[in-house]
Amino acid sequence: MKRLLAAAALAALVAVPAASAKRAAPPTLKSGELVVAFGDPAVGFASGTVRGSTVTNPRGYEVDLASAIAKGLGLTPVWMYSPWNGLFLPGTKKFDISFQEATITAQRKRTVDFTSSYLNANQGVLISKQTTPPKSIADLKKLQTCAQTNTTGLDWINSNLHPTKRPLTYPTTTAAFQAVQLNQCQALILDVPIVALQAKADPGKYGPVAGQIDTHEQYGAVLQKGSKLLPLVNAQIKKLTANGTVGKLQKKWFNLNFASIPVLK
Repeated sequence: MKRLLAAAALAALVAVPAASAKRAAPPTLKSGELVVAFGDPAVGFASGTVRGSTVTNPRGYEVDLASAIAKGLGLTPVWMYSPWNGLFLPGTKKFDISFQEATITAQRKRTVDFTSSYLNANQGVLISKQTTPPKSIADLKKLQTCAQTNTTGLDWINSNLHPTKRPLTYPTTTAAFQAVQLNQCQALILDVPIVALQAKADPGKYGPVAGQIDTHEQYGAVLQKGSKLLPLVNAQIKKLTANGTVGKLQKKWFNLNFASIPVLK
């Protein structure tokens, strides 16, 4: 009997450290915080007030998703601004993770790490009010196209469309949308969710989203190359997808049937 009691006591002592052991803190830039970067304001995705490198009162799908990820990791999200054109440059990042509607590509993965996908997207065609909607890729070739620099939309124009006029390029989505408003650009080639939500927010400034091109792209959040945070974030995205949170957030912020936009061939 004494032997049994002694064994039980020993087992209890061994169990105490295991039960009281704390989970290792996520490897973030600042203890207890998840520094989340956004780029240019994007309707439905992430819109807030940008002052220098800070973003205040951000709202949108990516904001809610980042908040849910941070909560799952036991971290407090901190928002910052990081320009698109520097997103894929090699070197040390000033953020833990960045959500900028960035398509996962093999070339970009050479310099940064991507999370698993949190949204699928095709390329869309947003036209100016003065432009006759193209009915085919052949029609689109004849228009003055434009795109944001360093985007898969610009890659598609140069590699697949080969328009009769050289595409105009802009460093920000804001500048590209303004060019469409002024009819300097007749057809902006940019991700369907981005152009569709922008057109919905300001319907009087643009023509319709005249079509989409099947490119079957996937958005991933960007992290420092070799980031030890990546598997932890991917686990949260998997969990949030499985429990329906991702689907609910997309419905909340988009409320558009992107599939209803005709495919140009």
